[in-house]
Amino acid sequence: MSFADFRRLLFQFHMWIGLILGLLLALLGLSGSVLVYDDAIADFLAPVPQALANGEALPLGKIADVARGVAGRGAMQISLPREKGEAISVRVAQSRVGEGTDRGTAEGPRASAMQVFIDPVSGQVLGSRKAQLPPLLTFAHQLHGNFLMGREGRAFVGWLGVAMLILGATGLVLWWPKRGQWKYAFFVRRTAQGLRFHRELHAATGIWIFVVFMAVSFSGVVLAFPNLQNAGARPSFNLREGPEIAPATGTRIGPDAALALAKKALPDATPTSITIPSRPERTMVVSMLAHGAVGAQVYVDP
Repeated sequence: MSFADFRRLLFQFHMWIGLILGLLLALLGLSGSVLVYDDAIADFLAPVPQALANGEALPLGKIADVARGVAGRGAMQISLPREKGEAISVRVAQSRVGEGTDRGTAEGPRASAMQVFIDPVSGQVLGSRKAQLPPLLTFAHQLHGNFLMGREGRAFVGWLGVAMLILGATGLVLWWPKRGQWKYAFFVRRTAQGLRFHRELHAATGIWIFVVFMAVSFSGVVLAFPNLQNAGARPSFNLREGPEIAPATGTRIGPDAALALAKKALPDATPTSITIPSRPERTMVVSMLAHGAVGAQVYVDP
């Protein structure tokens, strides 16, 4: 088979994958685009109350006590305010009959939680609600994560990511210009008309976004098939809940002390939230932001 024959075969393969999966991939891309603005949309649809009191912020231990008074006991995540006038958001997991309270930290299908907004200075409860996304964002999350097919749909989304990688790889081969044609490969020529115009527009757009397209597709596959990251290795603990520890007797430290230890461990990072487990064999988890973008977690034995 000559290279010209191979290229024609590759073109048919590329075209039919795009035609058959195009609508599904478009829905995947549109739902992902909505989720990029997740927080902004959520705040617009369900505005968060603002804190009004001025002065020194209360210890997180007192904030936790206020939240427990409203939502009861359970695993708790305290989101720290990033700007002046922002309320502290506390999510408290509420288990159902027969379930452990700490299951709510994973916010799985059977977990429920209450979100309490507290003034960080006065400790006043500014409002509370069931900790769930607005219907639009819930739909977007489910569509993007599993195509509304539950846990089984996650693998389906992963294979769509594989199809996107194949589209990108075959598209690169089909785009590759002939000798002497490189100067035309990145733009649409003014003389291009009809089918030629659309093919050049498709090729030029594809090559300019190629790296981002492949990176997004690959990362989506990894997220859909998380076990690929640990092939042949048994994970030592659940990243969402933190490592298990041997329950010890004695006084457990509070969230303020845990936060201080996390800052000492990562002095250049900014803490964003702290999770307080309900079970004694779990650690506290302090989520932090390094260099304004890189997420990190510090696990603190209470």
